[in-house]
Amino acid sequence: MKEGLKRSIYHELATHEVVEAQEYHLDTKTFSHTSYTFGQYRVHYYCDYIHIAKFNPKNNHFVYINGAEWDDDYPANAVYEIFVAAKNKAEGKKYKNPYKVPAKESIKDSQKRFKKDMLENAADFLPYDMPKQLALRTIAEMKQVLTKNLNKHYKQR
Repeated sequence: MKEGLKRSIYHELATHEVVEAQEYHLDTKTFSHTSYTFGQYRVHYYCDYIHIAKFNPKNNHFVYINGAEWDDDYPANAVYEIFVAAKNKAEGKKYKNPYKVPAKESIKDSQKRFKKDMLENAADFLPYDMPKQLALRTIAEMKQVLTKNLNKHYKQR
């Protein structure tokens, strides 16, 4: 799961109430799964599978975006951690939000991710014949603009 998607999900979780619902099969009326809805996201918890869906306003439905199998020995991963956080919030318990960090740490993290992503993807947006030194300087300047705008953003809060 990409970092931007995880940040978006945790932001929605932090800023919206979680509605828990028990869902049943239409034809047999037997229990199907539990869902946790918050903002534009919904986590579906089946006995052996968890999946996350995002609301699509074009067709007025939740659409699958990520999932994972689960059992008692399941190692922690993003989908499972989001499920646990949504379940805990629905139950009124505290939950872990990995993105609730002080502004300084958040800015440093964003700078690090930005630089890494830009260096990895430079060929996608910079001219193919740009000298390496100029490419590095361009990315450094873009990082400075990012830092300036992040500082403005956090000072406005």
